[in-house]
Amino acid sequence: MDNLVGKLIRLRSLQDSDYDYIATLRNDLRTQAWNQRLPPCFTPQMIKEHLEERFKKENRGVFGIETREGKLVGYLNYHEDPPRFAATVGLSTGIGYWGKGYAKESMELILRFLYEERGVQVVRLWTWSGNERMIGLAKKLGFLTSATLRESSILKGKPFDTLMMDMLREEFFKSRGLKEELGVSRK
Repeated sequence: MDNLVGKLIRLRSLQDSDYDYIATLRNDLRTQAWNQRLPPCFTPQMIKEHLEERFKKENRGVFGIETREGKLVGYLNYHEDPPRFAATVGLSTGIGYWGKGYAKESMELILRFLYEERGVQVVRLWTWSGNERMIGLAKKLGFLTSATLRESSILKGKPFDTLMMDMLREEFFKSRGLKEELGVSRK
C-alpha cells in the first residue's frame, strides 16, 4: 500500500493524535448529517476503540487523509464483503477542506488500490440524497446510482433517500484508459 500517495494527499495509518479530529468530524452534523445518531457525542476514545475493533479484521482498512504538508484533513475506510469481490468505501473530511480536491484524490487512490491490488469486482458507497457534493464527486469518479432506499433518512424533519452508488471493475479501467492484464493495469 505504498502507492497511496497522490499530488495533494497521502493515505496513511491512523495515529493516536488523529482521534480528536475524527471525533470532531463525527460530532459535526454538517459532515455526518445522515448518521441518525442524535445528539452526536463521540469522544476520541470511543472513536479509537470503534475503529480499532472494526478495522483489525482482514480485508478492511482505515486511513488518515493527510496533505503532503502533513495536515490531517479527514479519514477514509473500506471493507470487503465478500473478500476480494466487493468493497464499500466511506470518507469524511473537514468542511474547511471541501472543494480543494482532497476527497476526490483520496477516492481515486483507494479505487486504484481496491481494483488494481485487491482485484475487487465492484466498489460501493452509501450517501443520502441531499449530499450533492458526494453525489457529484461519485459521478465524476464513475459511480452510478444502483439502489435507492426511499425516504429512509430524516434530517431536520425532512425525509431523504439513502443512495447506494457503485462502479464495476471494467467501468473503472475503461474510464481511466487502462487495460487490465492479469489483474495489473497498463496505460
